[in-house]
Amino acid sequence: MSTIFQIIFDVLSRVITLYIGVTAGLIFIKSPLKKFKREFIWITINIFTPFLIFISFLSIELDSAVLYPIFGAILVTIIGVTAPKYLVKLGMGDEATPAEISTATFPNALNFPFPIIYAFAPGGLGIASIFLGLSTIARNTVGFWIAGTGLDRDSLKKVAMFPPIWGIILGIIVRFTSPNFSTNFADIGWINVLFQIGIFATIMTVGFGLKLPHLENFYPIFRTGLVRFVIMGLIGFITVIVFQPSIIIAIPFIVQLMAPPAVYNGLYAEILGLDTELTSQIIVTLTLVALLLLPFQIILIQFLL
Repeated sequence: MSTIFQIIFDVLSRVITLYIGVTAGLIFIKSPLKKFKREFIWITINIFTPFLIFISFLSIELDSAVLYPIFGAILVTIIGVTAPKYLVKLGMGDEATPAEISTATFPNALNFPFPIIYAFAPGGLGIASIFLGLSTIARNTVGFWIAGTGLDRDSLKKVAMFPPIWGIILGIIVRFTSPNFSTNFADIGWINVLFQIGIFATIMTVGFGLKLPHLENFYPIFRTGLVRFVIMGLIGFITVIVFQPSIIIAIPFIVQLMAPPAVYNGLYAEILGLDTELTSQIIVTLTLVALLLLPFQIILIQFLL
């Protein structure tokens, strides 16, 4: 019994630390510092985000564990573009729009999950980076095509030049061409400090977007929530129960599968001319739900393994 309470206490203490980061973002956005919001987001997207991705790719180990993020990334794309349409056929609201499908297909694989993974299973960031890279590539290619969202030349250029994409590309190149450099670079002291600052900055940006949700678009929000938390959650937990991977694999696998829609969906919606208001409502509502579910999610993983 004491072990059970120890697990719960340990999880809650680390979750509170994450909540502090989100709260710091809320305070920032409600304070006079709000005038620096654009600059903060610019630094996070253009410097910290690609840096976190790049460093995480350096820790990838090529073993059977890579099958988990590969499997997850493929599922996220397939289920994200098909489940909303199927749920409509079951009577859950009107036709799913490209904005909804695009948002359901693109979970928050970095800003929300990376701080959680860093808190509970830092050794799993390599696994998390594979999921991030593959899901982003799949969504930005076949995902857009299946969702019925066309990419003209200008939109494709903007997507290709998005800084996190370059973090993925550079991380892959350096990890698989210079493994010795990868190991030594990631162990440098000031790199670790900068990495931790980046982790805190990304979790703060989650707080930037939090506000009371508007539910006038109930069915698109509900359908996307079913995709993100129920369908992907069931797949994640069933996979973990059957194959019993280590915590280092299970936490990034489930956390990223069940992550809320990425904040960057808003930027993609602007680039592609999608419904930005609907996109924003889905992101805000499901991020709040994800924050509430987080401690139960981690505790369940700990008990299962």
